[in-house]
Amino acid sequence: MTHPVHVLLHGYLGFSHYGPIRYFRGVESALSQAKTPCLSPTAPPTGSIAERAELLAQQLLQSDIPSFTLLAHSMGGLDARYLISNLDPDRRVRRLITVGTPHYGTPVATWFLESPRLFPAFIRRIGQPALSELVPETRLAVPIPDREDVAYFSYAGVRSLNEMSCWLRPFGRMMPADNDGLVPVESAKWGNFRGTLRADHFELLGWSLGLPNAKTARPFKHIDFWLQAATVGNNL
Repeated sequence: MTHPVHVLLHGYLGFSHYGPIRYFRGVESALSQAKTPCLSPTAPPTGSIAERAELLAQQLLQSDIPSFTLLAHSMGGLDARYLISNLDPDRRVRRLITVGTPHYGTPVATWFLESPRLFPAFIRRIGQPALSELVPETRLAVPIPDREDVAYFSYAGVRSLNEMSCWLRPFGRMMPADNDGLVPVESAKWGNFRGTLRADHFELLGWSLGLPNAKTARPFKHIDFWLQAATVGNNL
């Protein structure tokens, strides 16, 4: 039996790599060393879900690879779900694992769209149309259906406010429930929810904005997590 190729999908304002800098820090190399075939395509950083998914489909589905497992962070999970539902006529995608994906949107996106401050105004200028698609109202109004033959799994990051770095704490405070600094836990749940990870939105990728601290389990062991996540659903 041919094992599926694993595909790492980046999030909003993300990238596959800039020179030696990888969005999924060290993950692609770790998967390769574990003999797990892996690809890391690039989607338009600020494109709409449909635009991002279409470019991903062009990069993946024009190949002769028979099957895929998609591993997606943040907005990449929404791109993946759109691709699965609308752009995979041969049904080559078998599994989707989303991590920190705002399936039901995030209040942080709403704040960036509405705040008169300089930084959110800058993000609004460079970050459309993707930003508007991440607000809760849009995700409710424009649902993306699942496909019955695909297995959907999800994880959420969570940090308490006192554990968050100073950069993320103001955003974490916007959300009354548990969150990773950008995405509420409840929004990250989709399909078979596999639980929470003690990590903020960027620690999930191996990029820590806080100092190492054993009491807060920082740094998060992201390589171990992604290697484990890549095996989820192998017995299906």
